[in-house]
Amino acid sequence: MDAEDIIEEVSSYSQAAHIVVTGGEPLIHDELGKLINALDSEGYHTTVETNGTIYRDTSIGLASISPKLASSIPTPARDPKGDGEWAEKHEQQRTDMTALTRLIEDYPFQLKFVVTDSTDIDEITNLVERVRQQTSVRVRNQDILLMPEGQTENQIAKKREDVADLAMEHGYRYTPRLHVNLWNDEAGR
Repeated sequence: MDAEDIIEEVSSYSQAAHIVVTGGEPLIHDELGKLINALDSEGYHTTVETNGTIYRDTSIGLASISPKLASSIPTPARDPKGDGEWAEKHEQQRTDMTALTRLIEDYPFQLKFVVTDSTDIDEITNLVERVRQQTSVRVRNQDILLMPEGQTENQIAKKREDVADLAMEHGYRYTPRLHVNLWNDEAGR
């Protein structure tokens, strides 16, 4: 679909005022900036869910930045080629401080971390501190959200309390993974 077709589709939902752009890494697409600008000119608030490794100069209403932690590195079982190259590439490219700090400086933002277990908190704390040192924008603890990792409601339920406790302990916010809570790992949702 081109931008005009997307806007036409969006406008068919008369109650819609807030658009969330997500899926993989949406900012990888060159044309996305034009779509976001067009949505903005039509009066829509646009949230972009990004991992923070790509910067686009566009009309983002909220940059929902979810930096990838070391625990997100693909396991050998999930490597499509089975040669470890995917995991190595992921590790090298999972953080781009230049893009991350530009997103924070140029847009309203939140930092959202998917937490596998309590060992992730040191990496989160270190990354937040690096961001605070490298940007002129104030990054408040309330701008940081923690959510439990899991692809099913059952997996998330096992981690929910521990992640909520980590959030409270560090003054961060807790957020559920609503799409998983609602639809589990059902394809097509």
